[in-house]
Amino acid sequence: MTTWASADIHLHTTASDGLYSPRQVVEWAAQRTDLSVIAITDHDTMDGAFEAAEAARGLPIELVLGQEIDSADGHVLALWIREPVPPGMSALDTVAAIHEQGGLAIAAHPFAPKWWAKHGLCRGDERVYDSVPFDAFEIHNATPLLFHANLRARQYVRRNPGRFAVTGGSDAHILSAIGATRTLFPGSTAADLRRAIEEKTTRVDNTLFWLTRNARYLAHMPRIVKRERDEKRAAEAGPRR
Repeated sequence: MTTWASADIHLHTTASDGLYSPRQVVEWAAQRTDLSVIAITDHDTMDGAFEAAEAARGLPIELVLGQEIDSADGHVLALWIREPVPPGMSALDTVAAIHEQGGLAIAAHPFAPKWWAKHGLCRGDERVYDSVPFDAFEIHNATPLLFHANLRARQYVRRNPGRFAVTGGSDAHILSAIGATRTLFPGSTAADLRRAIEEKTTRVDNTLFWLTRNARYLAHMPRIVKRERDEKRAAEAGPRR
């Protein structure tokens, strides 16, 4: 009988616009959830991922180094990369840069509505998804008010059978949202998760996406947006590692 485990591969920390430190995120995930694998995917930096990797040593959870890249065509999640991928390139060039490092590229919150553009969530049209070799498609993102976008993502994957692995991520910026949506995979390790994405055997579970959790997330949105703006101002002052 195949054993399945769960991963949350879309998490943010204070290294970008998250409200909790990398250590707090890792310790919460390890001690308060049953997740086997997590990925830290801060916006346009890997500082949080590197710090989280140190914090994860000795804890009963595996951590994948990642980044959420602000491409010219929308956000792209990069997993299993060694160094940051620069923002601002096309989605095609961004995915190529991820693959050059041996990483995997995921279309993050595709079909987010146009009115999310000011928060950086707006992506390109279907022509981007048709032409870019993403390894996976995020078909459920736990960010509040993305219900319709998640539905459209699922429909797109159904219309393109065999092209992508499917993933789900909490996109958590607060601790209580961690694990709200998960990527399920056969096995238990980060290596098993990668194999499942490559072999397109992943599943998505959003059963922990409760109304109360969603409401709590919405209540924190003003702080999250403020952190995002502060980070953008800081980025203008000098390059990140």
